[in-house]
Amino acid sequence: MLKCNVEADFGLYNVGFEGGLALYRKSFFTELIHQIDKAAKTHNVVIYFEFNDIYSLRDRIVADGFELLHDIKEQPWGQNGFRFYDYDQHIVEVGEDMETTLVNLYRSGMSAAAIAVKTGYPEQYVKTQLGV
Repeated sequence: MLKCNVEADFGLYNVGFEGGLALYRKSFFTELIHQIDKAAKTHNVVIYFEFNDIYSLRDRIVADGFELLHDIKEQPWGQNGFRFYDYDQHIVEVGEDMETTLVNLYRSGMSAAAIAVKTGYPEQYVKTQLGV
């Protein structure tokens, strides 16, 4: 319908498309932030970005006076990220890029198979990204 090619289908809760668009259920999002009232502050829109250095970006966001929904924390699939409100009170989500996440998990001692289970990516994709 939208002519977007699925890049990663994580089942019932999350689908990622080529180009970076991702869609997931509100129920899953409220589980991640642990606050249903925060997920509905304005029109239930979340904009998502990935960056290599989310720590310096978070510092700039805070210095510019934006309200954090939560500080940097690890998501259940291993990716570090934080969320804040934009000028119109929509939620902006910022995560480290998944390639960085895969490398960090590997450096922490996880095998490619364990990383695949944790992240939901196919094991061969993980191995390719890690060069193993």
